[in-house]
Amino acid sequence: MILERGLRGDPSPFWDQPTWTEHNATELLRRTFVNYDGGTGNFLFKLQGQLEGAETAVIVLAAELMALTQLPLVNVRSDTKRDHVELILSWAHAETKIPDEVLRGMDSSGAFNGGQGYNSRKWHHFVWLARFVQKVRSQPQNAVEDALNDPEAFGALTDAVDDQIQGVRFAIEYMMWPNFFEPVVSQNHRKLLLEAYAWEIGGRSGTDQRAIAKDLAAIHRIHNSKAGHRVDWYEEPFIHDWLSKTSTKAGQRAWLVRQQQGSHQLLDDWLDRGEVSLNATHLGEIEAGSTLPQIQSAVELGYDHVDYAERKQSAHAFHRFLTLMGEGDVVFTRRSDELFVGVVESGARFVSGEPDHLACAVDWQLLDLPVGDVDELILGTFDERGIIVDATAALSALTALLTGAGAGEDTADLETPKAQKSTAQPGLLPDIDETFAASIHIEREQLQEVVEMLRTRRQIVFYGPPGTGKTYLAGKLARYLATAEHVDHVQVVQFHPSYAYEDFFEGFRPAAIDNGQMGFSLEPGPLRRIAAEAAAEGNRDKPFFLIIDEMNRGNLAKIFGELYFLLEYRDQSINLQYSPGSTFKLPPNLFFIGTMNTADRSVAMIDAAIRRRFAFIELHPQEGLIEGLLDRFLRATGQPSLRADLLRALNLEIEGTDRDLMIGPSYFMGKHAESDIGLERIWRYELLPLLEEHYFGRFGRDEVRHRFGLSSIRRKAGRLASNNDVREAAVVESELATEDDLS
Repeated sequence: MILERGLRGDPSPFWDQPTWTEHNATELLRRTFVNYDGGTGNFLFKLQGQLEGAETAVIVLAAELMALTQLPLVNVRSDTKRDHVELILSWAHAETKIPDEVLRGMDSSGAFNGGQGYNSRKWHHFVWLARFVQKVRSQPQNAVEDALNDPEAFGALTDAVDDQIQGVRFAIEYMMWPNFFEPVVSQNHRKLLLEAYAWEIGGRSGTDQRAIAKDLAAIHRIHNSKAGHRVDWYEEPFIHDWLSKTSTKAGQRAWLVRQQQGSHQLLDDWLDRGEVSLNATHLGEIEAGSTLPQIQSAVELGYDHVDYAERKQSAHAFHRFLTLMGEGDVVFTRRSDELFVGVVESGARFVSGEPDHLACAVDWQLLDLPVGDVDELILGTFDERGIIVDATAALSALTALLTGAGAGEDTADLETPKAQKSTAQPGLLPDIDETFAASIHIEREQLQEVVEMLRTRRQIVFYGPPGTGKTYLAGKLARYLATAEHVDHVQVVQFHPSYAYEDFFEGFRPAAIDNGQMGFSLEPGPLRRIAAEAAAEGNRDKPFFLIIDEMNRGNLAKIFGELYFLLEYRDQSINLQYSPGSTFKLPPNLFFIGTMNTADRSVAMIDAAIRRRFAFIELHPQEGLIEGLLDRFLRATGQPSLRADLLRALNLEIEGTDRDLMIGPSYFMGKHAESDIGLERIWRYELLPLLEEHYFGRFGRDEVRHRFGLSSIRRKAGRLASNNDVREAAVVESELATEDDLS
């Protein structure tokens, strides 16, 4: 109704006079485009100021254009559409009315969800539609009649509008010819649909918008015929089909491009021109696809007035923009607390001007998304230095924004739909169940507390005397939390006095190079390897564990280096000493479990920086997690309590001299400990040598064997058991006496 009357020059549906005239369109452009208002306030507020004092015909034309932009949207309520159009009409100095046919159209469910790319461009849509009116009035009448009778002729008319903005064009094409054009206003989605289904029509007929529309119409006819009704690309099984085939293409990458370059903020220019650019004032004209050495030579010539470190960084930035960034890649940037995302549509080109710059075309699909609602993986890239940052690790999260923005939203006033936060870390780790707790003979509640510490701190240390099962518990717990399906997500390293940063994280190693010669290459250590695996696509919702055994035997400050910082600040990244050109961050789904033997070196001597970054959980034979563990083990396996009695007697004898030298239960839990011969061997070959070392300089060898020998400890254990029996009997007798008194 609006389009046909406008094209023919008939009176407006809202008024009794024509509005689609060259004068009205030019005046509307002058007020909204030439006198652009870049200040604060929403679109309608600024439009009211721009139309103040305008002729009635110009105001009514603006109301028609508002109706055209909002009629097909499913994510704007009908009363909101009506309110917006009525508000603009209220500014006119004439009697106007929205006809019932248009009101019914506003009350309908709509045809498509505009998403962020469409919803945030209301001003651009007005400008495009005003230019479309100008183009219509400049055509001969027979060309306009052809557009009213043939969809391809109508497409030729919209194609003639000289403007980069395409969303509103696709919208009015669909509203005019819904059986030919697609209700798909995302240029990227149209390309993805073609990539998925072009084979059904023997391939694409061209790359311009008219060819794309014709090909999509042919594909739609095929699927309509198969289904027996008009299919919807945004419903199953189609949306999963074309998005899963094409949303993340092989070789596709993601790039953060900072819009603040020098003293210039470039985002508005990028959005208006549909591009992304890189300042290249002194680079000189250089071809896309140039190698890094070629670009470095050009930088050395053009930028010899800047510091060599800056020249090196600039060369890498130009190389990424000219050579590594390609068609189909995702680019994004931010301004204040807003995120902007787009898809690269062409390779880079050199543009001479003031200043000279490199540019490539971009279809900006998602605009004005608040940064606070963005996946943390995307936000983490802003910590990295440089104007062009490789953010391919965040490609999946960015693609989700591009393909799913605003789906199904019902907004009151074209508000920005919120993205989903990344998975909360507590959900990565399962709770402890009774079966697992019973299998390792530790109380479930105590194990659950350890899990809670991992959830909040991500780094814990089990410390205690020898034989307390620190390494055993670390391995068992890590494999349980990783689940049986992913036990390969657990890796173990052991520190020792010669262990260094180069062994743990990364360092140069001898390697064969060309012609059989030897050289050095930078090789990742166990921490860097498991961090890369944890951060890989498909793994970010699964926990990974690095167990560091004998942690206090290494020089921790030397081993961790700058990684100390990342242990405390997981949401930030840091430059590396062997890779200064890149940054590194610890993924949030990587957990550390260390073990420390208090007999080997006192935990009190541990670096305060490590103590602050890890939660320390003591494993001591007489308290905490493993108190009474040997008793529970023996009861569960139906064995006598002798070994538990011996352990208690031994530790009571040690307790008076050094608490950290007490012996843990693991010495007595093996099969070999079930016989008298086995116990004798444990004492002779394991415990006495250990105690002799502990008491060296304090007790002689004979005194150690006299005080801690098996026969001596057996006698003490017997006395303890007898005393316990007496105490238990006294308790029973007291309870019986109490019962007699009560009766």
